[in-house]
Amino acid sequence: MRRRDAIYSTLKRQIVLNELKPGKVLTELAIAADLGSSQGPVREALMRLQEDGLVQRSGHRGTTVTPLNPEEAAEILALRRRIEVRAAPRAMRAVDDAALKRLARLIELMGEAAAADDAYALIEHDTEFHLEIFRLADLQALEQILVRCILHSHRQKLWEPRHRRPLAAAVARHDILLELVRHRDGDGLANALGQHIDTIVQIEPQRAAS
Repeated sequence: MRRRDAIYSTLKRQIVLNELKPGKVLTELAIAADLGSSQGPVREALMRLQEDGLVQRSGHRGTTVTPLNPEEAAEILALRRRIEVRAAPRAMRAVDDAALKRLARLIELMGEAAAADDAYALIEHDTEFHLEIFRLADLQALEQILVRCILHSHRQKLWEPRHRRPLAAAVARHDILLELVRHRDGDGLANALGQHIDTIVQIEPQRAAS
């Protein structure tokens, strides 16, 4: 099980960071050879990646890294926005000191990842930060949908060649969210989350015009 999980984590990281390019064909045999594993754990890892929407598996075409489609990405981002924004006021009813402590710690971990120039670790902590707030709303049936939306919004952001935002600046964007949670300001948090999600991809004016 540990081998399967390690392979899954390795491939997921490579896909999210676009080290494995959209449309790339993946073979169980080649992955097993590269990672020093048998094909069984690789097959299980690829099935999990399919559930994440990161790969597409077809009997006659094999397995390929899911393409990045700008229109599809926009729809995913809109869905993520709707879920998080609508959950925010409800989540504020359940805020306690333990939740605030967890959120503050996740921002610290994001800062450590930024200092280490580890974009993937920052993504993982960022995801947990947003899920920590969302879970307070107790909308469990929507959590896996949100997880998938967050994952794909990060992948799209890293793929966008015009995106420019230092990792430290990405971390600082979460300070206002934590402050609004501290004040149990549901409406303010909903507005801030909407703006936060709308500006995940930062394109400099001169790059946008090119």
